Amino acid sequence: MKNIDKSIEELENDYWSETDFSSYVSETCHNARKKPIAKLSHEEIRLMTGQKIGLKYLLPIVVSILEKNPLIEVTFFKGDLLIQLLRLDIIDWKDNKTDLAKFRTIILDNYSLIESCEEIPIKMTEKYFLKMR
Repeated sequence: MKNIDKSIEELENDYWSETDFSSYVSETCHNARKKPIAKLSHEEIRLMTGQKIGLKYLLPIVVSILEKNPLIEVTFFKGDLLIQLLRLDIIDWKDNKTDLAKFRTIILDNYSLIESCEEIPIKMTEKYFLKMR
């Protein structure tokens, strides 16, 4: 991926002011937007993906991670990064159609593995195989 030496703020040309809201998720995402993408931890990527921050730039990275280990445990449980992508709506992939196709392949190729993971409701995979609008 190109531009990994730039931050989400730089790539989107959208600089957030300091936040008054104090929570782990808010503070971590706010600070992570300022870091070069190459320096983001898997946890920062997991959180920002779940908050739909910088998806255009982060989805290729997440898909690449999942290609190597679909049930990677980033913070909480086996498959916690995968479940963040499963929670996205199809429209969230609008700028990443190639990555969406790769993600579908990951799900198909690892379906029985995903199905065996108690934390991931297999029903969540269904929307990735419905016709895209």
